[in-house]
Amino acid sequence: MPAIGLDFETRSKTAIKCGVYNYATCPTTSILCLSVICEETGKEWLWYPADGALPADLITLIETADIVKAHNAAFDRAIWEYVAVNDNGFPELTSDVWYCTSAQCRVNALPASLENAARALGLEHRKDRRGAALIKILSIPDKVTDEFTQDSKALLEMGEYCLQDSRLMLQVSRRCRALSTQERADWAITETLNERGVRIDTELAELAIGYAEDEKDDIAKRLYALTEGEVSKHSQSKRLLNWVLQAAPQLLEYTSVLKEGVPKQSFDKAVRAAIIEAADTGSEALPPSVLEVVILADQGNKSSVAKFQRMLDVACPEDNRARGAFVFAGAGQTQRFASRGLQLHNMRRDCWNASEVDIIKANMRDDLELDDVMNTLSKLIRPTLLPEKGHEFVVGDWSAIEARVLPWLTDDPRAEVVLDVFRSGGDIYMHTAAQLGIDERQTGKVATLALGYQGSLGAFNVMARAYNLTLPESYILKLVKAWRFKNPWAVDFWALCERQAKLAIRHPGTLTPVGKCNFVFVAGLMGGTLCALLPDNTMIQYPRARVENVDTPRGMKAQITYMKASILPKADAKHWPRHTLYGGLITENLTQAVAGCLLKNNLRELPDVVMHLHDEIVLEVPSQSAKPRAHELQQVMETPPPWAQGLPLKAEPEIFTRYGK
Repeated sequence: MPAIGLDFETRSKTAIKCGVYNYATCPTTSILCLSVICEETGKEWLWYPADGALPADLITLIETADIVKAHNAAFDRAIWEYVAVNDNGFPELTSDVWYCTSAQCRVNALPASLENAARALGLEHRKDRRGAALIKILSIPDKVTDEFTQDSKALLEMGEYCLQDSRLMLQVSRRCRALSTQERADWAITETLNERGVRIDTELAELAIGYAEDEKDDIAKRLYALTEGEVSKHSQSKRLLNWVLQAAPQLLEYTSVLKEGVPKQSFDKAVRAAIIEAADTGSEALPPSVLEVVILADQGNKSSVAKFQRMLDVACPEDNRARGAFVFAGAGQTQRFASRGLQLHNMRRDCWNASEVDIIKANMRDDLELDDVMNTLSKLIRPTLLPEKGHEFVVGDWSAIEARVLPWLTDDPRAEVVLDVFRSGGDIYMHTAAQLGIDERQTGKVATLALGYQGSLGAFNVMARAYNLTLPESYILKLVKAWRFKNPWAVDFWALCERQAKLAIRHPGTLTPVGKCNFVFVAGLMGGTLCALLPDNTMIQYPRARVENVDTPRGMKAQITYMKASILPKADAKHWPRHTLYGGLITENLTQAVAGCLLKNNLRELPDVVMHLHDEIVLEVPSQSAKPRAHELQQVMETPPPWAQGLPLKAEPEIFTRYGK
């Protein structure tokens, strides 16, 4: 049966930033043109609505196709279903025929965008840059008249642009590994979840936006007064930095940072937090006005508050549900999920509970003053997500999932000591603390989370900041040394990962074991790709991997370099930057990828998931069945799949009337 590639160009008065589903269901959305290519024969069709019905041979091809390829297929599928079928009489397509070439690029560790994927693959044909201009002309209404431009010449150009996209998409698809049957099924599960969506408390979001705007105005006025007019907005980072350093030169050491190895002056979130902490602990004596300016800047820049507007943008007007929040294989080399739109993966963890939210919401309705407005609002982000009436959220998250997966993945008998702590129900953080000769759980937790991937002082400090822990550098270095001495299975695994990866590259086609995984180098895939086969046969990839001499602080060293999809070149760049792959990074990738495999395995078994956040699964269920479903969720999450026997898993689901933590 044939496979086809297609691409729609459309217009609408709803912005695409409001989400695919709001865009496709808007009454003003219509098709400008459609391009279709038969992958087997190469025959091409370009259709405009003015042409009337689709050609008979094209309808036959569409109805018999077992694969319909599109780049970001969720968009084309939604346009087909909500616009093409209803408004243009297209034949209906079953959900199982759709195939996303953007997802295919992501599992190949290529950039997700068609243009950047083509560049990464070194294709001569590229995406037509005229497309952006044509979209402005034809797809977006005039700002003054709110009407669409009718330009027949531009429409013909748009058709050629659309056809060129389909050609390029199929070319990219042919040059990289196809989605496996399981990957394609998991992508389809993700799209089903995206269509389901999660409900937004739009009233709460609107109230929060109003308070945030008022607070930002007050912050601006106070900054203007404190700085005698030098700073008038919290977003004026350069002016704030200059003023703070003039008023308190001793803060230079806090604002001096390394960005990608380059020394720079910064006044970002981490810098502001460090200054505030130093003042709170008494290690820095700052003039009250300076400290207040830093605090005001920090409050005004709380990015979490902007999420309320994003919630309103993507909430469907009919049912207030936000859809399309998850991206299958969106996280670089690990194939873990990413989040878009609502950005559910980076919400503030601490939040108000449902009863506290009810009180705050009532106060906001009455226009009462809130304490610490920006902090109060940011703690409302999670509970602004809520189940339908008569339903509740059942939320389960794996306890210390990466700390469990890593020792299991090494297949090292010495790591059984750590796994036995989990199996016995012990506290891994206190176990680590005892290994380090201390009795401080928080320090043990930071060490457990920070040091498993060859991390040292820098990794420890990053994790310590997240848990409000401050320790002297000399003490941290002693902890690092002690942790490595007590966990030789981890140290040896870092070295093994790097050694076996190099061996695989030097012997293409040879399966090279590393713990419970295997490496294989495929010379003919995308210029030579190092592949890691996970225990469930998922494959993660490192394109154009090679071993080369790299200049390091310790002299020249043979290291693996590869192309990393998360760092994209600019449109006029002539190369795609290479990155270094070392044992600790490989270990982190393998561990996180296996954790992602566990999540995908559970998503296949659970029919009513509305959200997931790395180690967390959220069900939306009728209230009367919440308790039995919580028990069922715990059983599912704590039962390892056949390929993960011996991996101790722990999850204790909770029930919420609003999303919480």
